[in-house]
Amino acid sequence: MHNTLFKKLSLILISFVFSLILVEFFLRILGFTPWTYISSKNQNIFDFDQNIGWKSKEGVYDIIASEKYKINTVLTILNNGNRYSGKNSSDQQIIIVGGSFTQGWGVNDNETFSYKLQKKLKNFNIKNYGQSGYSGVQSYLLLEEVLNQNKNPSLIIYAFIDHHEYRNVARGEWLELLLKYSKTGHTNSPKIPFVTLNKKKELVFHKPSGYLQLPLREKLSLVALVEKTIMKHTTKRRKKQQKEVARKIFLKMKNISEEFNSKFLVVNLKSNIEEYDNFFEKNNINFVDCNFPLTENYLIKGDYHPNNKAHSVYSECINDYINKEKLLLF
Repeated sequence: MHNTLFKKLSLILISFVFSLILVEFFLRILGFTPWTYISSKNQNIFDFDQNIGWKSKEGVYDIIASEKYKINTVLTILNNGNRYSGKNSSDQQIIIVGGSFTQGWGVNDNETFSYKLQKKLKNFNIKNYGQSGYSGVQSYLLLEEVLNQNKNPSLIIYAFIDHHEYRNVARGEWLELLLKYSKTGHTNSPKIPFVTLNKKKELVFHKPSGYLQLPLREKLSLVALVEKTIMKHTTKRRKKQQKEVARKIFLKMKNISEEFNSKFLVVNLKSNIEEYDNFFEKNNINFVDCNFPLTENYLIKGDYHPNNKAHSVYSECINDYINKEKLLLF
């Protein structure tokens, strides 16, 4: 009896393994592969943060903007987590938040639009808290922390790109991409806080969450496919909410700015922002559209981030709007 049971179990196990091998074989033929990371020689510049996901840590970093074209840049992070934007000791501050376009990934310290703005607005101390990969949600949470540590700034700028909508709700595809590139600058597997809307259309903040990681993911295509399928299924409903979430994040930033007696400005760096025009006007939110086609001449060679020339355009656009609207005159 025991032998019969053993034979049945062995047959089931062999059948299972054979089926697994067969499925794996066909998945490889169809182009599916096990999980792989995108390697990079860049230093780890981001530390895990249990509230916001990650923050830049103090230091001077030699960043490889393009391995193919051997483009290296210097990124200096000060002790408060903000990027160096030039020397200025003024008590009047301008705080800038946003993602990698804002931080200036791939360009030198003196090539970011925040550095160029500092040259124009000499009576104000500009602090660039942009963080690569950040969403609007993360920018808002960081802004909360920054405002509790600083005197009331004169102006708060949120630099927006369309991909922030995607990140705000932690879409599965974004979590996957973050993990793929996690060897570029991160000490831990990235996790991000995100928000959803409840039945009353109110924001619900969720703790940092990351991409699903199952055993054997780097060995079997089937495991990687299962991960992808689960993540897509569990996050797909969030897509319908991301536009409304973005609007509410804009409002949250405006409200907290007013709490600290600061002007608030949304700067569009890259998006089809027209769909928000009525919203900004209705809610009395200062807004300037600095978006322009990022053609080859305005991109870092071998990368999708704006280059020095593009940052100059952003700087001129923002400065012109500030002067035109007299945002720094109280």
